[in-house]
Amino acid sequence: MSAPPHASGRRREAVVAVGLAAVMAMATLGGSAQAGPPATPDRDRPAAAPLAVPADDLDRGLVYTGLAADRSGPCAGLFRVIGVEPAMCTHGPDPAPAGLSVKRPVAPLPAGRAGAGSQPLAVCEGDGVSGRRVEVLYVRGSTSRYNQYLETFRQLAEAVDVIFNESARATGGERHVRYVTESVGGACRPVVRDVQIPDAALNANDWAPLLNAVKAAGYTRTDRKYLQFVDARVFCGLGGFAGDTRKSDANRSNSGPEYARMDNGCWSAGVAAHELGHTLGAVNNNAPNASGYAHCVDEWDVMCYKDNANTVIQTRCADRALDQRLDCNHDDYYHTNPPAGSYLAQYFNVADNLFLIRGTGGGPGPNPDPPAGNLARSATATASYTSPWENVAAVNDGVEPTSSNDAANPRWGTWPEQGEQWVELTWPQAQSVSAAEVYFFDDNGGVRTPAGWRVQYWNGSGYLDVPGASGYPTAVNQYNRVTFTGVNTSRLRVVLQGSAASVGLLEVRVAAG
Repeated sequence: MSAPPHASGRRREAVVAVGLAAVMAMATLGGSAQAGPPATPDRDRPAAAPLAVPADDLDRGLVYTGLAADRSGPCAGLFRVIGVEPAMCTHGPDPAPAGLSVKRPVAPLPAGRAGAGSQPLAVCEGDGVSGRRVEVLYVRGSTSRYNQYLETFRQLAEAVDVIFNESARATGGERHVRYVTESVGGACRPVVRDVQIPDAALNANDWAPLLNAVKAAGYTRTDRKYLQFVDARVFCGLGGFAGDTRKSDANRSNSGPEYARMDNGCWSAGVAAHELGHTLGAVNNNAPNASGYAHCVDEWDVMCYKDNANTVIQTRCADRALDQRLDCNHDDYYHTNPPAGSYLAQYFNVADNLFLIRGTGGGPGPNPDPPAGNLARSATATASYTSPWENVAAVNDGVEPTSSNDAANPRWGTWPEQGEQWVELTWPQAQSVSAAEVYFFDDNGGVRTPAGWRVQYWNGSGYLDVPGASGYPTAVNQYNRVTFTGVNTSRLRVVLQGSAASVGLLEVRVAAG
Protein backbone atom coordinates (compact mmCIF):
# COMPACT_ATOMS: atom_id res chain seq x y z
CA MET A 1 0.00 0.00 0.00
CA SER A 2 1.51 3.31 -1.04
CA ALA A 3 1.80 6.38 1.15
CA PRO A 4 -0.43 9.44 0.58
CA PRO A 5 0.73 11.79 -2.17
CA HIS A 6 2.35 14.39 0.01
CA ALA A 7 4.84 11.67 0.92
CA SER A 8 5.01 9.74 -2.33
CA GLY A 9 4.56 12.48 -4.91
CA ARG A 10 1.27 11.05 -6.22
CA ARG A 11 -0.74 14.22 -5.69
CA ARG A 12 -1.26 16.39 -8.77
CA GLU A 13 0.64 19.67 -8.48
CA ALA A 14 -2.09 22.20 -9.15
CA VAL A 15 0.29 25.08 -9.76
CA VAL A 16 -1.57 28.34 -9.69
CA ALA A 17 -0.03 31.80 -9.81
CA VAL A 18 -1.63 35.20 -9.41
CA GLY A 19 -1.60 37.93 -12.04
CA LEU A 20 -1.76 41.66 -12.50
CA ALA A 21 -4.71 43.84 -13.32
CA ALA A 22 -3.92 44.51 -16.96
CA VAL A 23 -4.33 47.36 -19.43
CA MET A 24 -1.90 49.93 -18.08
CA ALA A 25 -2.32 53.51 -19.17
CA MET A 26 1.37 54.20 -18.44
CA ALA A 27 4.44 52.11 -19.18
CA THR A 28 5.41 51.90 -15.50
CA LEU A 29 3.73 51.80 -12.12
CA GLY A 30 5.69 53.82 -9.63
CA GLY A 31 6.38 52.17 -6.30
CA SER A 32 5.29 48.64 -7.18
CA ALA A 33 5.84 46.19 -4.37
CA GLN A 34 9.05 44.27 -4.87
CA ALA A 35 8.80 40.52 -4.40
CA GLY A 36 12.52 39.82 -4.84
CA PRO A 37 15.42 40.25 -7.24
CA PRO A 38 14.81 40.08 -10.98
CA ALA A 39 14.53 36.54 -12.26
CA THR A 40 16.78 35.22 -15.00
CA PRO A 41 14.54 33.72 -17.70
CA ASP A 42 15.11 29.99 -17.98
CA ARG A 43 13.67 27.70 -20.63
CA ASP A 44 12.94 24.93 -18.12
CA ARG A 45 12.48 26.44 -14.68
CA PRO A 46 10.37 29.20 -13.06
CA ALA A 47 11.95 32.28 -11.55
CA ALA A 48 13.95 32.06 -8.32
CA ALA A 49 11.96 31.97 -5.11
CA PRO A 50 11.00 35.32 -3.55
CA LEU A 51 13.32 36.28 -0.71
CA ALA A 52 10.58 37.41 1.66
CA VAL A 53 6.89 38.20 1.93
CA PRO A 54 6.45 41.99 1.61
CA ALA A 55 4.29 44.00 3.98
CA ASP A 56 0.67 44.63 2.98
CA ASP A 57 -0.35 47.87 1.27
CA LEU A 58 -4.13 47.67 1.61
CA ASP A 59 -4.87 50.94 -0.18
CA ARG A 60 -3.26 49.60 -3.35
CA GLY A 61 -4.61 46.07 -3.02
CA LEU A 62 -1.16 44.60 -2.34
CA VAL A 63 -2.22 42.00 0.22
CA TYR A 64 0.44 39.43 1.11
CA THR A 65 -1.16 38.16 4.31
CA GLY A 66 -1.75 34.42 3.95
CA LEU A 67 1.12 33.88 1.52
CA ALA A 68 4.29 31.87 2.13
CA ALA A 69 7.48 32.21 0.08
CA ASP A 70 8.29 28.62 -0.86
CA ARG A 71 11.71 27.37 -1.96
CA SER A 72 10.63 23.77 -2.57
CA GLY A 73 7.55 21.79 -3.53
CA PRO A 74 4.96 22.77 -6.15
CA CYS A 75 5.22 26.48 -5.28
CA ALA A 76 9.01 26.71 -5.43
CA GLY A 77 9.84 30.11 -6.91
CA LEU A 78 6.37 31.43 -6.10
CA PHE A 79 4.23 32.30 -3.11
CA ARG A 80 1.95 29.59 -1.72
CA VAL A 81 -1.56 30.43 -0.51
CA ILE A 82 -1.66 29.06 3.01
CA GLY A 83 -4.63 26.83 3.91
CA VAL A 84 -5.72 25.83 0.39
CA GLU A 85 -5.55 22.26 -0.95
CA PRO A 86 -4.40 21.21 -3.49
CA ALA A 87 -1.52 23.69 -3.39
CA MET A 88 -2.37 27.12 -4.80
CA CYS A 89 0.59 29.22 -5.95
CA THR A 90 0.92 32.89 -6.84
CA HIS A 91 3.56 35.45 -7.81
CA GLY A 92 1.73 37.91 -5.54
CA PRO A 93 -0.92 40.64 -5.87
CA ASP A 94 -0.62 43.68 -8.11
CA PRO A 95 -1.98 47.25 -7.91
CA ALA A 96 -4.82 48.61 -10.00
CA PRO A 97 -3.93 50.12 -13.40
CA ALA A 98 -4.17 53.85 -13.96
CA GLY A 99 -7.77 55.05 -13.92
CA LEU A 100 -8.96 52.37 -11.51
CA SER A 101 -8.79 52.12 -7.72
CA VAL A 102 -9.11 49.07 -5.51
CA LYS A 103 -11.23 51.11 -3.08
CA ARG A 104 -13.53 52.75 -5.67
CA PRO A 105 -16.15 50.39 -7.16
CA VAL A 106 -16.90 50.48 -10.88
CA ALA A 107 -20.38 51.72 -11.87
CA PRO A 108 -22.69 49.49 -13.93
CA LEU A 109 -22.21 49.78 -17.67
CA PRO A 110 -25.04 51.06 -19.86
CA ALA A 111 -26.61 48.33 -21.97
CA GLY A 112 -24.49 47.54 -25.01
CA ARG A 113 -21.45 49.57 -23.91
CA ALA A 114 -18.67 47.49 -22.35
CA GLY A 115 -15.87 48.98 -24.41
CA ALA A 116 -13.29 47.07 -26.48
CA GLY A 117 -15.93 46.37 -29.12
CA SER A 118 -18.32 44.39 -26.91
CA GLN A 119 -20.99 42.43 -28.75
CA PRO A 120 -22.89 39.16 -28.28
CA LEU A 121 -20.55 36.21 -28.73
CA ALA A 122 -19.69 35.72 -32.39
CA VAL A 123 -19.22 31.96 -31.90
CA CYS A 124 -21.36 29.75 -29.65
CA GLU A 125 -20.25 26.12 -29.52
CA GLY A 126 -22.23 22.96 -28.80
CA ASP A 127 -24.72 22.82 -25.94
CA GLY A 128 -22.99 25.66 -24.09
CA VAL A 129 -22.08 23.42 -21.16
CA SER A 130 -20.13 20.31 -22.22
CA GLY A 131 -16.36 20.13 -22.31
CA ARG A 132 -13.76 22.65 -21.30
CA ARG A 133 -15.41 25.99 -20.59
CA VAL A 134 -14.73 29.35 -18.99
CA GLU A 135 -17.50 29.91 -16.45
CA VAL A 136 -18.32 33.44 -15.27
CA LEU A 137 -19.11 33.85 -11.56
CA TYR A 138 -20.43 36.82 -9.60
CA VAL A 139 -19.08 36.16 -6.11
CA ARG A 140 -20.77 38.08 -3.30
CA GLY A 141 -21.67 38.02 0.37
CA SER A 142 -25.05 38.68 1.97
CA THR A 143 -25.66 41.76 -0.21
CA SER A 144 -26.48 41.01 -3.83
CA ARG A 145 -26.05 43.34 -6.79
CA TYR A 146 -26.52 40.54 -9.30
CA ASN A 147 -29.48 42.07 -11.14
CA GLN A 148 -27.82 45.48 -11.19
CA TYR A 149 -24.56 44.18 -12.73
CA LEU A 150 -25.64 41.10 -14.72
CA GLU A 151 -25.54 42.95 -18.04
CA THR A 152 -22.18 44.49 -17.10
CA PHE A 153 -20.63 41.07 -16.42
CA ARG A 154 -21.96 39.68 -19.70
CA GLN A 155 -20.61 42.61 -21.68
CA LEU A 156 -17.20 42.47 -20.02
CA ALA A 157 -16.90 38.74 -20.71
CA GLU A 158 -17.90 39.36 -24.34
CA ALA A 159 -15.30 42.12 -24.59
CA VAL A 160 -12.66 39.66 -23.35
CA ASP A 161 -13.62 37.38 -26.25
CA VAL A 162 -13.11 40.28 -28.66
CA ILE A 163 -9.62 40.86 -27.24
CA PHE A 164 -8.69 37.20 -27.76
CA ASN A 165 -10.13 37.00 -31.27
CA GLU A 166 -8.80 40.33 -32.54
CA SER A 167 -5.37 39.31 -31.27
CA ALA A 168 -5.71 36.02 -33.17
CA ARG A 169 -6.73 37.86 -36.34
CA ALA A 170 -3.47 39.81 -36.16
CA THR A 171 -1.69 36.49 -36.83
CA GLY A 172 -4.12 35.33 -39.52
CA GLY A 173 -6.23 33.12 -37.27
CA GLU A 174 -9.40 32.99 -35.21
CA ARG A 175 -9.85 32.13 -31.53
CA HIS A 176 -12.80 32.56 -29.19
CA VAL A 177 -13.23 31.94 -25.48
CA ARG A 178 -15.31 28.81 -24.94
CA TYR A 179 -17.68 30.17 -22.30
CA VAL A 180 -20.53 28.43 -20.56
CA THR A 181 -23.30 30.03 -22.63
CA GLU A 182 -27.06 30.46 -22.94
CA SER A 183 -29.45 32.05 -25.40
CA VAL A 184 -30.62 35.53 -24.33
CA GLY A 185 -33.05 37.24 -26.70
CA GLY A 186 -31.86 34.97 -29.49
CA ALA A 187 -28.17 35.85 -28.94
CA CYS A 188 -25.43 33.61 -27.55
CA ARG A 189 -24.22 35.13 -24.28
CA PRO A 190 -22.09 34.01 -21.31
CA VAL A 191 -23.89 32.52 -18.33
CA VAL A 192 -23.20 34.44 -15.11
CA ARG A 193 -23.59 32.41 -11.90
CA ASP A 194 -24.72 34.14 -8.69
CA VAL A 195 -22.45 32.70 -5.98
CA GLN A 196 -23.05 33.68 -2.36
CA ILE A 197 -20.31 33.04 0.19
CA PRO A 198 -19.89 34.18 3.83
CA ASP A 199 -19.15 37.90 4.22
CA ALA A 200 -16.04 37.09 6.25
CA ALA A 201 -14.61 35.03 3.39
CA LEU A 202 -15.54 37.67 0.80
CA ASN A 203 -13.82 40.53 2.62
CA ALA A 204 -10.84 38.72 4.14
CA ASN A 205 -7.41 40.29 3.61
CA ASP A 206 -6.27 36.86 2.46
CA TRP A 207 -7.06 34.93 -0.72
CA ALA A 208 -7.58 31.54 0.91
CA PRO A 209 -10.98 32.09 2.59
CA LEU A 210 -12.61 33.14 -0.69
CA LEU A 211 -11.01 30.31 -2.64
CA ASN A 212 -12.17 27.75 -0.12
CA ALA A 213 -15.68 29.21 0.03
CA VAL A 214 -16.07 29.17 -3.76
CA LYS A 215 -14.80 25.58 -3.83
CA ALA A 216 -17.25 24.65 -1.07
CA ALA A 217 -20.04 26.09 -3.24
CA GLY A 218 -19.19 23.43 -5.83
CA TYR A 219 -17.03 25.29 -8.34
CA THR A 220 -14.25 22.73 -8.62
CA ARG A 221 -14.67 21.17 -12.07
CA THR A 222 -11.46 20.11 -13.76
CA ASP A 223 -12.88 21.24 -17.12
CA ARG A 224 -13.48 24.79 -15.93
CA LYS A 225 -11.64 28.08 -15.67
CA TYR A 226 -13.65 30.32 -13.33
CA LEU A 227 -13.71 34.02 -14.25
CA GLN A 228 -14.79 35.65 -11.00
CA PHE A 229 -16.20 39.14 -10.59
CA VAL A 230 -15.83 39.52 -6.82
CA ASP A 231 -17.93 42.13 -4.99
CA ALA A 232 -15.16 43.12 -2.58
CA ARG A 233 -12.51 45.83 -2.24
CA VAL A 234 -9.44 43.84 -1.24
CA PHE A 235 -7.45 42.98 -4.38
CA CYS A 236 -7.48 44.26 -7.96
CA GLY A 237 -6.78 41.09 -9.94
CA LEU A 238 -5.37 37.63 -9.35
CA GLY A 239 -5.22 34.70 -11.73
CA GLY A 240 -4.25 31.05 -11.73
CA PHE A 241 -0.98 30.32 -13.54
CA ALA A 242 0.48 26.86 -14.13
CA GLY A 243 3.88 27.96 -15.40
CA ASP A 244 4.01 24.86 -17.61
CA THR A 245 6.06 25.29 -20.81
CA ARG A 246 5.29 21.90 -22.43
CA LYS A 247 3.78 22.03 -25.92
CA SER A 248 1.33 19.23 -25.18
CA ASP A 249 -2.32 18.44 -24.47
CA ALA A 250 -1.08 17.45 -21.01
CA ASN A 251 0.05 21.01 -20.25
CA ARG A 252 -1.51 22.01 -16.92
CA SER A 253 -2.88 25.19 -18.50
CA ASN A 254 -5.26 22.90 -20.43
CA SER A 255 -7.03 21.75 -17.26
CA GLY A 256 -8.71 23.16 -14.20
CA PRO A 257 -10.09 24.11 -11.88
CA GLU A 258 -8.35 27.47 -12.02
CA TYR A 259 -9.56 30.83 -10.84
CA ALA A 260 -9.24 34.42 -12.07
CA ARG A 261 -10.39 37.08 -9.61
CA MET A 262 -11.26 40.75 -10.17
CA ASP A 263 -12.58 42.81 -7.26
CA ASN A 264 -15.16 45.51 -7.93
CA GLY A 265 -12.67 48.37 -8.28
CA CYS A 266 -11.16 46.56 -11.28
CA TRP A 267 -14.20 45.27 -13.16
CA SER A 268 -12.97 45.99 -16.70
CA ALA A 269 -12.41 44.03 -19.90
CA GLY A 270 -8.65 44.55 -19.82
CA VAL A 271 -8.25 43.30 -16.26
CA ALA A 272 -10.48 40.30 -16.97
CA ALA A 273 -8.53 39.44 -20.16
CA HIS A 274 -5.26 39.69 -18.25
CA GLU A 275 -6.33 37.43 -15.38
CA LEU A 276 -7.94 34.91 -17.72
CA GLY A 277 -4.73 35.03 -19.76
CA HIS A 278 -2.79 33.80 -16.72
CA THR A 279 -5.08 30.81 -16.30
CA LEU A 280 -4.59 29.95 -19.98
CA GLY A 281 -0.79 29.96 -19.70
CA ALA A 282 0.53 33.52 -20.08
CA VAL A 283 3.32 34.47 -19.64
CA ASN A 284 5.80 31.64 -19.09
CA ASN A 285 9.07 32.75 -17.53
CA ASN A 286 11.16 31.26 -20.34
CA ALA A 287 9.53 33.44 -23.03
CA PRO A 288 11.82 35.83 -24.95
CA ASN A 289 10.42 38.97 -23.27
CA ALA A 290 9.41 37.49 -19.91
CA SER A 291 9.67 39.58 -16.77
CA GLY A 292 10.29 36.49 -14.63
CA TYR A 293 7.05 37.12 -12.70
CA ALA A 294 4.51 35.72 -15.20
CA HIS A 295 4.34 38.91 -17.29
CA CYS A 296 6.13 40.41 -20.29
CA VAL A 297 8.23 43.55 -20.64
CA ASP A 298 7.57 44.62 -24.27
CA GLU A 299 4.68 47.08 -24.36
CA TRP A 300 1.99 47.71 -25.47
CA ASP A 301 0.35 44.46 -24.43
CA VAL A 302 -2.44 43.20 -22.13
CA MET A 303 0.03 41.00 -20.21
CA CYS A 304 2.95 43.45 -19.91
CA TYR A 305 3.71 45.84 -17.08
CA LYS A 306 6.44 46.80 -14.62
CA ASP A 307 5.82 44.08 -12.05
CA ASN A 308 9.03 44.53 -10.05
CA ALA A 309 11.24 47.47 -9.12
CA ASN A 310 14.02 45.99 -11.24
CA THR A 311 11.84 45.15 -14.27
CA VAL A 312 12.76 47.22 -17.33
CA ILE A 313 9.89 47.95 -19.73
CA GLN A 314 10.63 48.37 -23.44
CA THR A 315 8.16 49.90 -25.91
CA ARG A 316 8.36 47.66 -28.97
CA CYS A 317 4.78 48.12 -30.22
CA ALA A 318 4.13 51.85 -30.23
CA ASP A 319 0.37 51.79 -30.82
CA ARG A 320 -1.29 52.32 -27.41
CA ALA A 321 -4.41 50.55 -28.72
CA LEU A 322 -2.43 47.30 -28.41
CA ASP A 323 -2.85 47.65 -24.64
CA GLN A 324 -6.20 45.98 -25.37
CA ARG A 325 -4.56 43.14 -27.33
CA LEU A 326 -2.48 40.04 -26.57
CA ASP A 327 1.26 39.58 -27.22
CA CYS A 328 3.10 42.51 -28.75
CA ASN A 329 4.85 41.11 -31.86
CA HIS A 330 3.29 37.69 -31.09
CA ASP A 331 6.53 36.12 -29.95
CA ASP A 332 5.96 35.42 -26.25
CA TYR A 333 2.64 33.64 -25.65
CA TYR A 334 0.00 34.05 -28.41
CA HIS A 335 0.27 33.25 -32.13
CA THR A 336 -2.11 31.13 -34.22
CA ASN A 337 0.62 30.09 -36.66
CA PRO A 338 4.09 30.64 -35.17
CA PRO A 339 7.07 30.43 -37.54
CA ALA A 340 9.05 27.20 -37.57
CA GLY A 341 11.87 27.29 -35.05
CA SER A 342 10.38 30.20 -33.08
CA TYR A 343 9.82 30.09 -29.34
CA LEU A 344 6.07 29.49 -29.72
CA ALA A 345 6.66 26.69 -32.21
CA GLN A 346 8.57 24.84 -29.48
CA TYR A 347 6.92 25.88 -26.21
CA PHE A 348 3.38 26.31 -24.95
CA ASN A 349 1.25 28.71 -26.96
CA VAL A 350 -1.90 30.17 -25.41
CA ALA A 351 -3.49 30.20 -28.88
CA ASP A 352 -3.46 26.38 -28.65
CA ASN A 353 -5.20 26.29 -25.26
CA LEU A 354 -8.09 23.82 -25.25
CA PHE A 355 -10.37 26.32 -23.49
CA LEU A 356 -10.38 28.38 -26.69
CA ILE A 357 -12.49 27.66 -29.77
CA ARG A 358 -10.18 27.23 -32.73
CA GLY A 359 -11.05 28.80 -36.04
CA THR A 360 -8.68 29.26 -38.94
CA GLY A 361 -4.94 29.61 -38.61
CA GLY A 362 -2.21 27.50 -37.10
CA GLY A 363 -1.25 23.89 -37.43
CA PRO A 364 -3.14 20.98 -35.96
CA GLY A 365 -2.19 21.94 -32.40
CA PRO A 366 -3.40 19.90 -29.41
CA ASN A 367 -6.25 17.46 -29.90
CA PRO A 368 -9.71 19.03 -29.70
CA ASP A 369 -12.28 17.95 -27.16
CA PRO A 370 -13.88 14.54 -27.80
CA PRO A 371 -16.95 14.74 -30.07
CA ALA A 372 -20.37 15.53 -28.75
CA GLY A 373 -21.18 11.78 -28.88
CA ASN A 374 -19.17 11.36 -25.68
CA LEU A 375 -22.11 11.71 -23.31
CA ALA A 376 -19.88 11.52 -20.22
CA ARG A 377 -18.81 15.12 -20.76
CA SER A 378 -22.27 16.46 -19.93
CA ALA A 379 -22.75 14.30 -16.80
CA THR A 380 -22.01 15.01 -13.15
CA ALA A 381 -19.58 12.54 -11.58
CA THR A 382 -19.80 11.16 -8.05
CA ALA A 383 -18.04 8.23 -6.40
CA SER A 384 -18.15 5.74 -3.57
CA TYR A 385 -14.96 7.30 -2.18
CA THR A 386 -12.35 9.80 -3.41
CA SER A 387 -8.91 10.36 -1.92
CA PRO A 388 -8.72 13.92 -0.52
CA TRP A 389 -5.96 14.86 -2.98
CA GLU A 390 -7.79 13.46 -6.03
CA ASN A 391 -10.94 14.69 -7.82
CA VAL A 392 -13.81 12.58 -9.11
CA ALA A 393 -14.62 15.27 -11.71
CA ALA A 394 -11.42 14.18 -13.46
CA VAL A 395 -13.14 11.09 -14.89
CA ASN A 396 -15.16 13.11 -17.40
CA ASP A 397 -13.10 16.27 -17.86
CA GLY A 398 -11.98 15.24 -21.36
CA VAL A 399 -8.27 15.51 -20.55
CA GLU A 400 -6.55 12.73 -22.46
CA PRO A 401 -4.24 10.58 -20.29
CA THR A 402 -0.63 10.13 -21.33
CA SER A 403 -0.40 6.78 -19.49
CA SER A 404 -2.08 4.95 -16.62
CA ASN A 405 0.46 6.60 -14.31
CA ASP A 406 -0.21 10.11 -15.64
CA ALA A 407 0.93 12.39 -12.80
CA ALA A 408 0.45 15.69 -14.63
CA ASN A 409 -3.35 15.62 -14.99
CA PRO A 410 -6.31 15.28 -12.63
CA ARG A 411 -7.44 11.77 -11.69
CA TRP A 412 -9.80 9.82 -9.43
CA GLY A 413 -8.37 7.35 -6.93
CA THR A 414 -9.56 5.65 -3.75
CA TRP A 415 -6.37 5.14 -1.72
CA PRO A 416 -6.35 3.92 1.04
CA GLU A 417 -9.81 2.39 0.55
CA GLN A 418 -9.86 -1.08 -1.05
CA GLY A 419 -12.53 -3.51 -2.20
CA GLU A 420 -15.34 -2.64 -4.60
CA GLN A 421 -15.54 1.04 -5.58
CA TRP A 422 -17.62 2.89 -8.15
CA VAL A 423 -17.94 6.07 -10.18
CA GLU A 424 -21.42 7.28 -11.12
CA LEU A 425 -22.35 9.58 -14.02
CA THR A 426 -25.67 11.41 -13.65
CA TRP A 427 -27.50 13.35 -16.38
CA PRO A 428 -30.44 15.72 -15.83
CA GLN A 429 -32.40 13.74 -18.45
CA ALA A 430 -32.36 10.11 -19.58
CA GLN A 431 -29.77 9.20 -22.23
CA SER A 432 -29.66 6.32 -24.70
CA VAL A 433 -26.28 4.58 -24.23
CA SER A 434 -24.70 1.47 -25.75
CA ALA A 435 -20.95 1.60 -25.05
CA ALA A 436 -18.41 2.81 -22.51
CA GLU A 437 -14.64 3.20 -22.37
CA VAL A 438 -12.48 3.52 -19.24
CA TYR A 439 -8.83 4.44 -18.77
CA PHE A 440 -7.46 2.91 -15.56
CA PHE A 441 -5.29 4.74 -13.04
CA ASP A 442 -2.34 2.56 -12.01
CA ASP A 443 0.65 4.10 -10.18
CA ASN A 444 2.37 0.75 -9.68
CA GLY A 445 2.01 1.30 -5.96
CA GLY A 446 -1.11 1.75 -3.84
CA VAL A 447 -3.46 2.19 -6.80
CA ARG A 448 -3.57 -0.67 -9.31
CA THR A 449 -5.65 -1.89 -12.22
CA PRO A 450 -8.79 -3.60 -10.86
CA ALA A 451 -9.26 -7.34 -10.82
CA GLY A 452 -12.43 -6.75 -12.84
CA TRP A 453 -15.05 -4.16 -13.65
CA ARG A 454 -18.58 -3.80 -14.98
CA VAL A 455 -21.05 -1.14 -16.09
CA GLN A 456 -24.47 -0.76 -14.45
CA TYR A 457 -27.46 1.41 -15.27
CA TRP A 458 -30.27 2.86 -13.14
CA ASN A 459 -33.69 1.43 -14.05
CA GLY A 460 -35.68 3.84 -11.88
CA SER A 461 -35.54 1.83 -8.67
CA GLY A 462 -32.10 0.22 -8.59
CA TYR A 463 -28.91 -0.63 -10.46
CA LEU A 464 -28.65 -3.50 -12.95
CA ASP A 465 -25.70 -4.75 -14.99
CA VAL A 466 -25.97 -3.55 -18.59
CA PRO A 467 -27.32 -6.34 -20.85
CA GLY A 468 -25.30 -8.08 -23.55
CA ALA A 469 -21.90 -6.79 -22.42
CA SER A 470 -19.14 -7.66 -24.91
CA GLY A 471 -16.49 -8.16 -22.22
CA TYR A 472 -14.47 -6.10 -19.76
CA PRO A 473 -10.73 -5.87 -20.65
CA THR A 474 -8.27 -4.52 -18.06
CA ALA A 475 -5.28 -3.23 -20.06
CA VAL A 476 -3.10 -0.37 -18.83
CA ASN A 477 -2.05 2.70 -20.82
CA GLN A 478 -5.12 2.59 -23.08
CA TYR A 479 -8.90 2.81 -23.10
CA ASN A 480 -10.82 -0.40 -22.34
CA ARG A 481 -14.11 -0.60 -24.25
CA VAL A 482 -17.31 -2.49 -23.59
CA THR A 483 -20.37 -2.49 -25.85
CA PHE A 484 -23.83 -3.60 -24.74
CA THR A 485 -27.49 -3.63 -25.68
CA GLY A 486 -28.69 -0.04 -25.61
CA VAL A 487 -30.42 1.24 -22.47
CA ASN A 488 -32.17 4.49 -21.59
CA THR A 489 -31.04 5.81 -18.23
CA SER A 490 -30.18 8.97 -16.32
CA ARG A 491 -27.42 7.26 -14.30
CA LEU A 492 -24.55 4.99 -15.26
CA ARG A 493 -22.04 3.36 -12.93
CA VAL A 494 -18.57 1.97 -13.55
CA VAL A 495 -17.96 -0.55 -10.77
CA LEU A 496 -14.35 -1.61 -10.07
CA GLN A 497 -13.41 -4.73 -8.12
CA GLY A 498 -10.25 -4.03 -6.13
CA SER A 499 -7.98 -6.79 -4.87
CA ALA A 500 -5.01 -6.06 -2.60
CA ALA A 501 -4.82 -2.41 -3.68
CA SER A 502 -6.98 0.65 -4.20
CA VAL A 503 -8.40 1.50 -7.63
CA GLY A 504 -8.92 4.57 -9.77
CA LEU A 505 -9.76 6.01 -13.18
CA LEU A 506 -8.31 8.74 -15.34
CA GLU A 507 -11.13 9.06 -17.86
CA VAL A 508 -14.54 7.60 -18.78
CA ARG A 509 -16.25 7.88 -22.15
CA VAL A 510 -19.87 6.97 -22.86
CA ALA A 511 -21.26 6.47 -26.37
CA ALA A 512 -24.83 7.19 -27.42
CA GLY A 513 -27.05 4.25 -28.34
